[in-house]
Amino acid sequence: MKPDKERKTVERVCKALAEARVEQGLSQQRLAEMAGISRTGLRHIESLETSPTLHSLLRLAKALRLDLVSLIDQAR
Repeated sequence: MKPDKERKTVERVCKALAEARVEQGLSQQRLAEMAGISRTGLRHIESLETSPTLHSLLRLAKALRLDLVSLIDQAR
């Protein structure tokens, strides 16, 4: 996969996580607490200011009861 395509995939996954958070009625603060990450870190991920680590993505997906592999597949 080319770097630009990889970046777009990560952006789509982050957007999907943010949409799922809103659909589930969770604040950034609450999701961050559930996932064990900082609210600032979550804000940076959702706003695409930083690329999330795999560890953060796994924790967020678990907190949202989503399958990360499916999210990545859908984002490609």
